[in-house]
Amino acid sequence: MKSIQVSARTVQKAIDQALKDLNLSQDEVDIKILDEGGLFRKAKVEIFYEEKENPILEESNYSENKSLSIQEDKLKEEKEVKNLSKDLDEIESLSIEFLSKIFKYMGVETEIDVEKKDSEYYFVATGENAKNVNRIIGRRGETLNSIQEVLKNVVRNKGYKEKVFFTVGDYKNKRENSLIALAQRTARKAVKIGKPIKLEPMCAYDRKIIHTTLQDFEGVTTQSEGQEPHRYLVVIPKR
Repeated sequence: MKSIQVSARTVQKAIDQALKDLNLSQDEVDIKILDEGGLFRKAKVEIFYEEKENPILEESNYSENKSLSIQEDKLKEEKEVKNLSKDLDEIESLSIEFLSKIFKYMGVETEIDVEKKDSEYYFVATGENAKNVNRIIGRRGETLNSIQEVLKNVVRNKGYKEKVFFTVGDYKNKRENSLIALAQRTARKAVKIGKPIKLEPMCAYDRKIIHTTLQDFEGVTTQSEGQEPHRYLVVIPKR
């Protein structure tokens, strides 16, 4: 019995690619999942099969076909990115290219809307499949915040000073309402006890909402402390 190992964005895509290269059906092989993949790595499977008397696929042919397949995927991806980049400025193009690649690795189909306000860019992932889109958010927004942080560094490393923010669907509105309520409760408590209150670490976008909500709140000021990605806000009562 022979075997081959194939990597792709998802386990199913890896299986489909192997079956296509081997010209076999799923009933004719045994499948072992080596890696289910993740945000920054591909899924990997090993396919076990019996060699036929007149095998269609020799090892050399498989390597050649695999190489061609990789080249075709790369050209297809570059074409998609080029189409996305049309009529966008450089920051929009760079950000959408990065986010599109992340979503492909995650196996999530989504669209990306862009809103620009002065020197700030807001990227919003939208899609009909709520379950898949929710994977981008993660537990308590952890995955979303990680993508936001990497996106910020991608833009910064290209020399741009503009701020970029990323969110998913109406999560932004729900999160904003939740943060506004949190800011107001915390401000009232800080004034009542007369002591600063430290909030949990937040991404830059969430901190901005807290700052904005309390900038005209009588009796308190806010300041950011700590280092990313553990930077947090302190609500301070005025003396």
